Amino acid sequence: MKNLKNLSYLNKHSLRGITEKHSLWKHEFLTDCRRGNLSLKEVQVLAVQMYKFSKEFNRILAGILSCCQEESVQLVILENLFDEMGQGDVSQAHPELFRRFTRALGIDDNILATLPTAPETQALIETYLRIPHKYGYLAALGAVCYASEGIVSSLYTQLYQGIVGAAPLPKESLIFFEVHIDVDDSHAAKLAAVIEPRILKKEEEIKVKLAIVEAMDARFQFFNGIQRQICESSFCADSLQLLTV
Repeated sequence: MKNLKNLSYLNKHSLRGITEKHSLWKHEFLTDCRRGNLSLKEVQVLAVQMYKFSKEFNRILAGILSCCQEESVQLVILENLFDEMGQGDVSQAHPELFRRFTRALGIDDNILATLPTAPETQALIETYLRIPHKYGYLAALGAVCYASEGIVSSLYTQLYQGIVGAAPLPKESLIFFEVHIDVDDSHAAKLAAVIEPRILKKEEEIKVKLAIVEAMDARFQFFNGIQRQICESSFCADSLQLLTV
């Protein structure tokens, strides 16, 4: 029955429609971001887990590349990967841009590396790594295109609102967000131009849509993980305060 419901939902929505209608956009954490209700501690929790996912994005693209046999599509993936790696400039590679942000939040690089990846974050990473082998490279590109690159401008704009409302940060520390807000729409457009002409069968369309849904669901759970950690840290802080009274 669940599969039938999924198929019914997929049949009623376009590829973009799946992401636009997803419950992600009603997530309580994003609502708090839009309202500017985040504290510095909450931004730090978000930053650590965002970094854990962002630094794996190159591996995600490389995993899709390894499953793709079409040279013209390989080129599009490589262009995206090249941008993620700073077009050959290590100082402009996206993980390094993100570390500028975490440093501005007072998180040392060595500490950042040792902080654990939350289970929900790990599940998000593994979802993207698994999709090429589960549904094929085209569906995996669909997940990257519509559930990642295609939503990043809107998603990061909302996160940005929460971040800048929590603490005054130097502009150079926020370059990671500005780059993704401005650039990822063009990445999505290039990927869509590759994906959509190649969806020639209903079965292939369903695979692409299922991959998008799984990626969006995992992203929703990622923010559940952020909220869980925030609640746990608040509970620990309150408990410690009670013990010291």
